[in-house]
Amino acid sequence: SFRAGFVYQLFTTDMGWTWKHNQGVVQMHTALQTMFPSLRVMTEYKEYVLDPGPCDPIFATWGARGFDLVVGCSFGYQDCMIEAAAQYPNTIFLHISGWKTATPNFGVGYTRLYQPMYLAGYAAALSSQTGVLGVLGPVPIPETYRQVSAWILGAVAARPNATVHVAWTGSWVDPDLESFVVSQLYRLNIDVVAVRSSTVKGHLVANSLGIMSTGSSSDFRVVAGESVLVSASYNWGSLYTEVALRVMNHTFEGYVGPNGPRNWWPGSDTNAVALTDFSFLITPSTVKAVANETQRVMHGGLHGDTVFCRPIVTNTGQQVTNGTCLDDSVLLSMTWLPSAAVDHGLWVLPSRFCEPRQFGFWNTTSLSVSCLLCPGGFVPFNGDALSRCVPCPVSSYALPGFAACVPCPAGSYSAVNGSAVCLPC
Repeated sequence: SFRAGFVYQLFTTDMGWTWKHNQGVVQMHTALQTMFPSLRVMTEYKEYVLDPGPCDPIFATWGARGFDLVVGCSFGYQDCMIEAAAQYPNTIFLHISGWKTATPNFGVGYTRLYQPMYLAGYAAALSSQTGVLGVLGPVPIPETYRQVSAWILGAVAARPNATVHVAWTGSWVDPDLESFVVSQLYRLNIDVVAVRSSTVKGHLVANSLGIMSTGSSSDFRVVAGESVLVSASYNWGSLYTEVALRVMNHTFEGYVGPNGPRNWWPGSDTNAVALTDFSFLITPSTVKAVANETQRVMHGGLHGDTVFCRPIVTNTGQQVTNGTCLDDSVLLSMTWLPSAAVDHGLWVLPSRFCEPRQFGFWNTTSLSVSCLLCPGGFVPFNGDALSRCVPCPVSSYALPGFAACVPCPAGSYSAVNGSAVCLPC
């Protein structure tokens, strides 16, 4: 027999991250039964184990019950799983999207979603009328920096003068905040937004505002309509099947450093990730251009692609590479964005509690339990005991909630301090 347990952050009906993981489990189950008809394959899962949140006892419970494999499908489960792995050495624990090393029975797995994210960014830029794009980012960790950066690099490859506004929610699931952020990005005149959150809300809001979007995890066009141009999608079944076979054959190697076994970070060459079908809003010429770019980029390099094999300067002016391919140790520790990005930092809804000095907000006392949104033309200043709003200087602007002033684009200006918009010359 083979028994495996899977811990999910949301529900299996979310049509995104969790749904795709559960589809992978079903594929693994079917594959194992096909290969070994007499094998008794038993799988269990637990839904809605929040990240961040307290350490859930389910990891230790399944270890105590003698499960062969336990998989945690969210970044924040990392330390709980390492603790359980040390306690139950006969169970293999696989953590999705983490980075820490631990006992031999603890492994880290992921897929190279940045590969189709690059192509989605390429398609988005070709579909844009303005060349001004947006990204709705969730928690800013190396995984999401890597994927967002790939999307931006793809956009710039298609449209070298593209500008990409990036805003982070600091949460994997926050529909209200996702709605707010997309609506604020829309005010920057974007016409395509990459939605990297785990819910459909960002796509629905984009659709209601008349702008297009690209998705990640699964095909959000199914639930949000044709305004979703394309999505970068997972196929967890291939990874889970490979891991299960190694567990049964006692050849599971765990994670042995930043360049660990490639089996645990497969890409498009193994069908672990892929672009979904295109929306009918994508023109035939764009479809052809994306196909050509796929042939050009999704071969060679260190990882079966050349996404990060080009001169790259960050949005803070740091030269990351002059064209040499970035290896996995760099990709697994990324905390930067390419030069085309305008990073607006973390956002919080104005109605929620925030700590002093929270991005985009200010508190009236150091013990404030409420916070106020900095108005347009103003951004937080945290140079003293209390955070407060200060005006943007001439030739820059800020919308409500911006973490920093933004230089006026070429061909526009602001003549006074505290401008919420730049005027055309």
